Amino acid sequence: MNAADPDSPSPEPREFAVEALIARLLFWGGLLSVALVVAGLALYAAHGGFHAHALAPQRPFGAPSMHSPDVFVTLPEIFNGVAAHPPNPLAVIALGLVLLLCTPVLGVALAIPGFLIAADRRYAAIATIVFSMLVLSGVLAGGAG
Repeated sequence: MNAADPDSPSPEPREFAVEALIARLLFWGGLLSVALVVAGLALYAAHGGFHAHALAPQRPFGAPSMHSPDVFVTLPEIFNGVAAHPPNPLAVIALGLVLLLCTPVLGVALAIPGFLIAADRRYAAIATIVFSMLVLSGVLAGGAG
């Protein structure tokens, strides 16, 4: 309802419910991902990580595409690093970054049924195209590691 014009029609309560749900998802997903990154940094500092040797990202020309064991490039590597006892601090940081990347994708996924419930087919189609592009890019990038 508009404060300036009390007779103006107010938006559907369902639209506000979907917007509130997406807003909560983005807020808590972002907050949790930042908390994981900060916790990973604290674990890294507690394990003397800031005084340890630095990673050497150089590799000889023509060398096979191998990565350091301290670098996590796939979800199974991240989950194994987090599940280890004690958890690998770099895996905890990587998990926070993956969650940070997945949060807006989940927001778009939640918007699609919200737009359909509100009978807004144009925005549902746009959200579906955006979601499809995000999923396709994730699938295609899956072979990069």
